[in-house]
Amino acid sequence: MLKLDDIKSKVYFEFRRAQQEALKTERLGVIHVSDVIKPCMRNVIYKKILPDTGVSTEDVKSLYFGQLVHGDGNSDIAKNPEHHEMFLAYNYVKDEPLTREEALKIDPEDPEQLDIIYGSIDDLIQIGDKWIICDKKTTGSIDYFSRATSKPSESHVDQINRYRVLLKKCYDIDADFGCVLYISNRVEKETRDKPIPIAFKLKPIEETLKDMVEKARIIKDSMSNGNLPERTKCFLCDGMCPFASLCFQDERKKWQE
Repeated sequence: MLKLDDIKSKVYFEFRRAQQEALKTERLGVIHVSDVIKPCMRNVIYKKILPDTGVSTEDVKSLYFGQLVHGDGNSDIAKNPEHHEMFLAYNYVKDEPLTREEALKIDPEDPEQLDIIYGSIDDLIQIGDKWIICDKKTTGSIDYFSRATSKPSESHVDQINRYRVLLKKCYDIDADFGCVLYISNRVEKETRDKPIPIAFKLKPIEETLKDMVEKARIIKDSMSNGNLPERTKCFLCDGMCPFASLCFQDERKKWQE
């Protein structure tokens, strides 16, 4: 006899499965924009070399909302489909862009993958003669970003500045401005739904490119030669880095030994 508890259990676990399936997206390459915005390259390398132990349901919630927002056609800010989810791949060694088709032809194990920085722009819009890179972020702290004096997260600003570099290299389009659109991932009946856009001027391309390449080279050296990057004291160290307890006592020079 079918019990109500059996139905509830079945529906619950099927939804949890659906959430996990929604998080599975294609990601080419080894080095991504999300890697070269981190203040600590050891954090990046640990994430690449250590086994994936999974994530909590709270982390899944945030990622799941993000997938819904970024899903095809769900919230396209750019009316031109060519300016939505723009593929970015730049070989910083050869100073050459790659199309998606060209990138797909490179074997995942090919050492050339370590010469390429990958990324994807949510939306690119134009106001007058100025281009603006838009990035959507879901947040549980919408009240913080709603204040008149609020500024965007530094990491989000860094991310869009790196998109500016890759946009110029890959499409020869120079964007002067960036804008983060913060969207609440909490539905509260008592609070009005209010997406918060925060715009800002972007940094000079050459300044950002230099930092990107320096960090990409550290990642390449570590993945090729097994060298463990130096620890960098930063905001991740206190409560933000899942590898902190390992890092604090890891005195190795090489992770491949």
